[in-house]
This record gives sequence, structure tokens and C-alpha cells, in this order.
Amino acid sequence: MDNIDTQSDKDSGFTSFSFGKNKTFFTSGFLLLCLWGAFCWQGLTTVVQIWYGNEIFNHGFFIVPGAIYLIYLKRYMLFAKPIKTTPLAFIIIIPALLLYVVGIAGDIQLFMHTATFTLLPALIWLMVGTQAAKIILFPLVFMLFSIPVGEQLIPYLQKIAADGSVALLHLTDVPLFRSGLYIEIPQGRFLVAEACSGVSFFIASFVIGSLYAYLNLVSVKRRAIFVAISLIIPVLANIVRVYGIILIAYWTDMEHAAGADHLIYGWFFFAFVIMCLLGIGEFMRQSPYKPSKVGPQNATASVSMPVVISSIVIFAGFFAWLVNISNISNSHSDIRLSTQSYDWDNNCQRTDWQPIVVDPDAEEFGFLKYQGCNVKVYNAWFSEQHNELVSDLHRLFDPERFSLSHITSIATNGLHLSVYHVVSSSGEKLSIVRFYEVDNALFTSAVKAKIYQVKNVLFGSSKGGRLWILAANGHDVSAINDSLSVILSRL
Repeated sequence: MDNIDTQSDKDSGFTSFSFGKNKTFFTSGFLLLCLWGAFCWQGLTTVVQIWYGNEIFNHGFFIVPGAIYLIYLKRYMLFAKPIKTTPLAFIIIIPALLLYVVGIAGDIQLFMHTATFTLLPALIWLMVGTQAAKIILFPLVFMLFSIPVGEQLIPYLQKIAADGSVALLHLTDVPLFRSGLYIEIPQGRFLVAEACSGVSFFIASFVIGSLYAYLNLVSVKRRAIFVAISLIIPVLANIVRVYGIILIAYWTDMEHAAGADHLIYGWFFFAFVIMCLLGIGEFMRQSPYKPSKVGPQNATASVSMPVVISSIVIFAGFFAWLVNISNISNSHSDIRLSTQSYDWDNNCQRTDWQPIVVDPDAEEFGFLKYQGCNVKVYNAWFSEQHNELVSDLHRLFDPERFSLSHITSIATNGLHLSVYHVVSSSGEKLSIVRFYEVDNALFTSAVKAKIYQVKNVLFGSSKGGRLWILAANGHDVSAINDSLSVILSRL
């Protein structure tokens, strides 16, 4: 009977914060939520495509619903605090809106997605107030895990996995030869490919570790330690996994741990690692402090209409800016330039290398005549209509055929270029450089080229440009210098 009465008190305490008493609060919150959805529509549609299409980010579908459930668990503490709209949230909302506009102007999905899932918790903060937002701080921050970011870590995780596994192989006296990300043993050759980087394990472990620390640990110190462990363990575990696959292949003369076997082993190994991580968490676990389950001290939310109206006006202003940017982009939709014509030497067949470039409007490649057959040149024009000049989707080489060995730099003709030295499984060596051309301005930095494009769009100009990639056989950097001189003399 006591349990029934307690449950009844809990329910009545929660339902006392009713729609009838707080009609303005719920109406204003719903309106701002609709404005967020309409303003961030492009960011939402593109992020859903990434969640669905990329297994690394499948967890994104569960983050916001999970955060809402975490807020629900805190409902008694939440409604025990003053619910009062605060203009302080504008310090997050306005920069996030600006970031979204910049993301649209430069077609930078990372900016759009970051702004989208920064605006949502910021709007909740605006509606409930600072004191209440502190109670649900983790669920609000947890929403940021919806942002599909982390693929940029793949090259670093690949290198760490290769370095660590080679060190372990040396310790166990396994004979090997390493070239870039290729690890060759007497029985065969292995490539620490992108799928072997462990980035999926890394991100999933980070999300699970953060959630577990919030639900089961109380002190800030223990939470920080456990989150740090959740970041370190998947990296170390992936090194052991790569080492184990090569070692099994060495022991079994490539009978096992080849083909799809290593992927299957990887998933079972990942499940084991997560169990180990949660086991560590159980040793560190604390009994969370449980406050008294009382109803809200104030059953009515205080809504400042000037704050709500200001929010609507700010959204409207930025939305008008988005429409203007869209009109500017459409006004340049008929501009379609072709690449310049160069004399190509069609008799050169020293390499079949070709970069992976997505949806250029026009492209050409070949060996420059009278420059020998040492350097292959590729250039492509992007109008920025349904394509993108600066994009992570563009690759200097096919990662299934080539592996990055090391990176150096050169300065030539006023340009400071990074030189990517790669090697193929057959032993072919290439040195590759890349630069961008936008409005006759040359950029060796992808970031600077993108910033220049964004500035053009924000001020009403076209943002089309050209991508240049040169590859020299046998790491012949001097041949790249000669070819660059020819190309730059015509620009």
C-alpha cells in the first residue's frame, strides 16, 4: 500500500506541471522546435543519410531519443528548479546559426551538423533556464554525439595500429617487412586498411563509456578516468587485433585470418572489449545519490515573451540570409567552364595511377608533352553545383591499391606544397602533390581554399574552382617542380 501511495505521489508531482497551467511554455517551445526543424532541414536530411549509409555512425539514430529519455529520468529534479526562459542561451544560439549559414555557403556538412545539434540543446536551455539546464547538462551535451564526426581520425588510427602491431610482431620474432601500411610476412602481405583502423570501435566505445560514466559513477574524477579508459582501450585492443590476425596467419600458413575471417574475428573481439570495458566500470561503480522524490516546487513556468519573440526574429533573419545565399548559388548555375587545353604525351604509360575525384564538371589528365613520362597531371573543374571542390571524398590515390609511406614538403614557384609519398602492393612508388585554383588565386591548403570560397558566396560571388593533382614516378620531386613551372606559367 505504501508503494502505491508513493507512486501516486510521484505521478501527481510530475503531472502537476500540466499543459493547462503552462500553455504559453509548451506553445513557445513547440514553435521554437518547429523553427529549428525548418531552419536546419538540410542539415537534418544530410545527417540522416550519413547515419543510414555509414555504419560508423549508425548510433546517431539513438542519441537524441536517448538524451530525451535521460532528461525524463531527471524530471523530478528538473521540475524542482525554476523553469524560466533565459536570454543567456543566445551566446550559443547566435554563433550556431552563423555556423550553419557558413556551412550552407561552403557546403560544409560538418558545420551544418554541428550547428544543428548545438542549436537543439541551446533552445532547450533557453526555454527551461540556466538552473534547470544544469540538472540535465549531460543529456544536453550527449546530443552532440549525433554529429557524424571521427572519420578524420582514420589515417592516424591506421598508423597507430600498424606501428603497434609491428612492434608486437618484432617482440614475438615474426619476420616481416613493412612499407607504409603494408606488412609483409613470409606467408603473405597484409594492408592495414581503413576498415582496420578501428574507428568504429573507437567512437562506439567513447559513446558507451560516456553514458556508463554518467549513469553509474558520481565523482567527476572517476567519470573522467573512465571516459579516458574508454578512449584508450579500443586503440590498444585494435593493435592487439591486427597483431593477432597476422600472427594467426603466420602460424596457419594463411589458412585462417584471411578474407572475411578477420572481419568476423573483429566483431567478436569488439564485443569482448566492450564487455571488458563495462567490467572495469563495475569495479569503479558508485551508488548514485538519489534525491527525495517530490513534486516541483513551482508548477508554473515563467516565460519571457520578449526572449521568445527575439528568438523568432533572429531565426527569421538568418533564414532570410540562407534564402539569399541559395539565390546567389542558383544565379551561377549556368556557369560551366571547361579546363584549359594542354599538350599531352599519349605514348606515356608508366603508371595507371588516377586519383578518386567525385563528380567534377570537367576533367583531364595525362603526361605533359616534352616533360618526359615522369609526372602525370590531373586537373578538374568544379562549378559547386551539386559537387564540391574541397571535399574529404576526393582521394589522392586509391587506398585499395596504394598506401601512404610518409609526407614531406617542398617550396616551388611561391607555393609551399605537401608531398605525399605512396607505395603500391606491387612496389610502385609515387610522390603526389595537390593544390587548388579559385578565381586565379592558388591555395595549397584545403582549409584556406574553402574559406576563400565561403567568403565569395557570403559576399555574392561564384565559388567554382579547379583541383590540380600531380604524381611523380619513383618519388621524383624535381620532375614535379619542372611540371609545376609549366602549369603555373599558363595560369
